[in-house]
Amino acid sequence: MTNKTGNVQHKRGHNTMMTGLAMLVMGIAFALVGGYGDAPGLQGFAILVALAGFITLLVGVGRRRETPAN
Repeated sequence: MTNKTGNVQHKRGHNTMMTGLAMLVMGIAFALVGGYGDAPGLQGFAILVALAGFITLLVGVGRRRETPAN
């Protein structure tokens, strides 16, 4: 997608990065909450969410750095 000057917009991968960041923050928060309560399953789920969020964040960074084909 191009703007008025013809340059490629620098927002490529922005939604993926924000989704990954939100998942990472939620995973860390769940891990902290799971440590206080009596819910060992919540900590395992939190690690999976945080790991998936980190991977999604890296994919978003990669998509943002990717140069479009001409």
